[in-house]
Amino acid sequence: MTIPPGSLVHDDGGMPAEDVVTASLTALETGEVVCVPGPAGAGAVDRLTAAGLGLRSSSTGTLAPRHRNPAGQ
Repeated sequence: MTIPPGSLVHDDGGMPAEDVVTASLTALETGEVVCVPGPAGAGAVDRLTAAGLGLRSSSTGTLAPRHRNPAGQ
């Protein structure tokens, strides 16, 4: 699928591909580890990063009991 230059990625908005590339390259140059070009402020990205870190830090490396087959099944 080819998206014409300057057009939105989907009906809900999205960002033109060239803006995503510009934001990504700028983030790379400034050392950002996570680049989410949509939000104007970093607060949303900071909350997303914190949530991801919380999920990873709570992982035990084994199958969680809630994902095991119930007895007899």
